[in-house]
Amino acid sequence: MTIAATRFTPTEGRRIGVLAVLLALGLAGCGTISDQTAASALVAPGKYDIYACRDIEQRTRSTRARQLELEQLMARAAQGAGGALVNAIAYRSEYLQAQGELEQLAKSSADKHCSSQSQWSSARALF
Repeated sequence: MTIAATRFTPTEGRRIGVLAVLLALGLAGCGTISDQTAASALVAPGKYDIYACRDIEQRTRSTRARQLELEQLMARAAQGAGGALVNAIAYRSEYLQAQGELEQLAKSSADKHCSSQSQWSSARALF
């Protein structure tokens, strides 16, 4: 028993070629996503809507600490050979996720009118 080679008609061959080109163009766009878009894509909208203000503050502190730790790890890795590759593989996605979480936390805090414990906050409300 022999297996016959699959042969495409010229029309089928063109269709496959066009599909391959369209697929390549579609995938090429994936590499040009901005950090801002990637950060917001990695966190579900409304993820922190059920959190109380106290929980939002606590989560914001821990996420900022992790983001700072990731920045330090990325800076240290960038000094070595292949550091850009290590950053892209090991740290970038987690860093972008932390950035997106901080944006969602800030949005939830603003929506709930939580008071800010920042050094820049005067703890006064304007109406």
